[in-house]
Amino acid sequence: SSLSPYARSSPLLVAQAQQGGALANRLRGGSGFVEKHTGITFPETVKAGSKLLKFIGAGERKKAILGPVAVNVYAVGMYVDSDAAKAAAPKDEKSANKALLEGSYPKALKIVMARTVGAEKIGNALAESLEPRVKGTDAPLDAFKSFFGSMSKLETNNEIDFIQMGSDLQVSALGQKKTFSSAPLCKAMFDIYLVRRGEGLE
Repeated sequence: SSLSPYARSSPLLVAQAQQGGALANRLRGGSGFVEKHTGITFPETVKAGSKLLKFIGAGERKKAILGPVAVNVYAVGMYVDSDAAKAAAPKDEKSANKALLEGSYPKALKIVMARTVGAEKIGNALAESLEPRVKGTDAPLDAFKSFFGSMSKLETNNEIDFIQMGSDLQVSALGQKKTFSSAPLCKAMFDIYLVRRGEGLE
């Protein structure tokens, strides 16, 4: 069966603005920097060029295997340039979530595998979620899938990093790295995981 990032998944990240434009965060099930369903620990920061991006939240992705039974596939954490995110965040939460999604300041997603899965399967699942979000654009989905297709498998605790710098999305896994220059792809990648109030999610 296909491995959709949304398969039996719980909401992941909610970022909201509060008084003074400060960016707050709510972890969907984490305690500190540990995602509680997988036990995976995320570092406090990740490096993006000369910037240190700060952790703001984490959650897990599951795959249904039989009826209500599901297994953890990976945990994912989000990181942002905190100064830029705070400066861009409006005071109301809905606008803050939109600003976080659409902001071109440095930000990142770190996927940490909770089990071994074929790399091509992960790439195809991500591309399946990206496709409707980039429809009508020139986002390089075939090249994106090919990047993952060049690897055999992603084992437990292997990591995939997606780092946005402007309109560039740098993807790295298993010592391989590729940069995709596409603003629509950048936005779509974060749209997969960001939760916006009003979608019936908590």
